[in-house]
Amino acid sequence: MFAMIIEETGGPEVLKMAEVATPEPGPGQVRVRIACAGVNPADWKNRQGMLAMYRPYVFPYVIGFDAAGLVDKLGPGVTGLAVGDRVFTPTNHGQGGWGSYAECAIADADRVAKMPATLRYEQAAALPVATLTAWQALFDRGGLDVSNASGKRVMIHGGAGGLGGFAVQFARWAGARVAATCSTANVEYLQSLGVERVIDYRSEDITAAVTAWAPGGLDYLMDAVGVSTLPNGLDLVRTGGTFVSIPTLVDDGDIPAAAAAGAARGVNRVFSTMTDAGCAPTLAQIAQLVVDGHVRLPPLRVLPLAEAAEAHRLSQTGHVRGKMVLRVADL
Repeated sequence: MFAMIIEETGGPEVLKMAEVATPEPGPGQVRVRIACAGVNPADWKNRQGMLAMYRPYVFPYVIGFDAAGLVDKLGPGVTGLAVGDRVFTPTNHGQGGWGSYAECAIADADRVAKMPATLRYEQAAALPVATLTAWQALFDRGGLDVSNASGKRVMIHGGAGGLGGFAVQFARWAGARVAATCSTANVEYLQSLGVERVIDYRSEDITAAVTAWAPGGLDYLMDAVGVSTLPNGLDLVRTGGTFVSIPTLVDDGDIPAAAAAGAARGVNRVFSTMTDAGCAPTLAQIAQLVVDGHVRLPPLRVLPLAEAAEAHRLSQTGHVRGKMVLRVADL
């Protein structure tokens, strides 16, 4: 198969197209023929070698977590899926397998969800990592009630990115009152998502704005940007509330010290990273929320796989609204 590979870590220029062996699914695994691959900030960090702390790099190395396409082959013991099913998945890249910047990728069956008939491949490929990260940070680890967060005051710091845009919508769907920060260019976008209080960090003081909107303190705060952009975040959360940071690998501060400071203030301080084991049911629920109109997909920019390096350059600026997707094949 053809894949976008790296043979060393480094800048976007290390990405190159090559022909590599097509992987075979093992027991409980599915091979997906990929139509589209999602692009996440984790991808360029992966390309630079920042994921070496989690697993060794074995070259040639294929980057990319998110994929949407067709079930191409089933490994022994797989049930509930059939060759030809339209599916989406975060693949097994997080467990060390080759990623989704390729014609095919392997995923454990419990990480593979069927696509609703009305969802397009580029839409489905934009979902896995961003939506699972947001969902788990809000509901699984953040303490919000997925079925009833009515009246809770929630703020998403960095609401206009792929992760942030999903987070504000999930919180609103659950019934929370939502504030979010963004740059001036994205104020109207967040207003269109139903954010009650949009805080333009370029022209407003975040602390003053939050204090006026939630005088008793926030019930929940998500920092999806990095600690240096919200140095006093703990001051914004009420006693008994939750402050969740999404680790960036480049701007996370002293995590043990942050947890201790939160405990001293009576705030549940959480650093939440995406877990994809057994994620298929959650992905299916999220896809249905999109189809039913409860969650709107962010603006999508679709580039051909051959332009993966350009996608990484854009992602690395940190100012991309919505999501980028690579088109691998027309299926």
